[in-house]
Amino acid sequence: MKILITGATGFIGQQLVQRLLQDHHSITVLSRDGERAGEQLGVPAFDWDYAVQDVPPEAVKDCDVIINLMGENLGQGRWTKRRKHEIYESRILSTRKLVAAAPNSLNAFVCASAIGIYPGIGDEYYNEFYIVPEELSFMQTICHDWEQETAKIESNAVRRVSIRTGVVLGHGGMLEKLLPVFKLGLGGPVGNGKQWLPWIHIDDIVSIYTVAALDLRYRGAINAVAPSPVRYQEFAEALGQILQCSTFFRTPAFILKLMLGEAAALALNSYHVTPKRLQEEFDFKFKFGELSVALADLYC
Repeated sequence: MKILITGATGFIGQQLVQRLLQDHHSITVLSRDGERAGEQLGVPAFDWDYAVQDVPPEAVKDCDVIINLMGENLGQGRWTKRRKHEIYESRILSTRKLVAAAPNSLNAFVCASAIGIYPGIGDEYYNEFYIVPEELSFMQTICHDWEQETAKIESNAVRRVSIRTGVVLGHGGMLEKLLPVFKLGLGGPVGNGKQWLPWIHIDDIVSIYTVAALDLRYRGAINAVAPSPVRYQEFAEALGQILQCSTFFRTPAFILKLMLGEAAALALNSYHVTPKRLQEEFDFKFKFGELSVALADLYC
């Protein structure tokens, strides 16, 4: 398969490129710095500034699959008005342009999304059939509009998959930011620690993207989270145990809100999300279904 990937130099993207290359697929990437991306990943790469440029025609020529991982990092800094605009446009506008540039050869469009499409309240249970309310938070608006833009590809008879990802555990992402704090003995739950934290091991999320790109059964929205979600308190204790660090330090919600403003919702919201479709429709086999096993694989 000839596969075009955006966001390929990111945490998930790098691992995904290597997996697809091992499976002997032909990979091309789009990046703001194509030369650097090509050297880093060892694949053909094209420059693309989504804000001011259309997709280079040569990048999508004869392409079978597009995997879109592009998006500004949600966890970097406060959500100012300008930052919100950047976060939103990096997902919506880039997807709109990719859909518009889709060649006749395209069979599948696999696009990132996030569990942030759900309200994230208390113990409420979320699977792919949950009806999202009309009044949306900023995170919900991003995910909702992102999936709507992606779904437009279906008018071209192209199979569409939106991967609603939870917290990805691996050598990068959220854990990379948490490790120094835990190693100083300052790790622990945020808020009351009762909020649900849906997680997934990097190997499993890469497998989900890989199979979604190739398996014709995969369509629509899919929750990409492990089948055993935990509360934040349990996550902090499990990570502390693996690292042999104290987890008594608790970060009150009001401090996080003072530091991050609206972005504090990323840590304080409660997402009791399960991978209903992966398990019941596709019989996807998770390599890391339990948190202790996933953390042990990464840090033992």
